[in-house]
Amino acid sequence: MDLKSIILVFFGGGIGSLFRFIVTKYSNKNLISFPIGTSISNLVGCFIIGLLIAYYDRNDIPKKDIFLFISVGFCGGLTTFSTFMLDIFEMLKNENYQNIIPYFSINFFLGFISIALGFLIFR
Repeated sequence: MDLKSIILVFFGGGIGSLFRFIVTKYSNKNLISFPIGTSISNLVGCFIIGLLIAYYDRNDIPKKDIFLFISVGFCGGLTTFSTFMLDIFEMLKNENYQNIIPYFSINFFLGFISIALGFLIFR
């Protein structure tokens, strides 16, 4: 691991986290019982990763600096498993049981479909 890679991931992650913060605060403004902002962030990040993987594979480009910045940095900061789990925990704690399965399903299944869709677009 070199300093350049660390810096790329650091800045990419910061930008991705900032985008997630903005999307979450804006999206969750009127939807208190269902954290749609985290879902949007996760799906967009999965889609971007799918596009990126397909682009690099299709063009036989080595996965280096830009890939690291976008995939590990930006998408890593944009998407988040810990926030996802915290949202589910909060739903359980607040007895908001009716939203747990839909929320899990959106993030898990549509996240996978988003990666596949992004990949297929550039395939």
